Amino acid sequence: MKTRVTITLDPEVHRLAKQTARQRKTTVSGLIASLVRAESRAPKRGIVADMIGSASLREPAGNEDPLFKALSEKYLRE
Repeated sequence: MKTRVTITLDPEVHRLAKQTARQRKTTVSGLIASLVRAESRAPKRGIVADMIGSASLREPAGNEDPLFKALSEKYLRE
């Protein structure tokens, strides 16, 4: 038996939910149900997984490539 639930959405979110549900050939309720099911099955991410991609590297000074320099020193023999 299904339970009736009332939720409040911003008008823009409601419009997007209706549009997405229409594209997936379902209802807004069905869309929300599938999103909740998918979220409950998703593996829990740790702090490291949340941090991936959050940092950026500095640009090397001038035309110097630090990785090329380090690899050259390690593997190329003159």
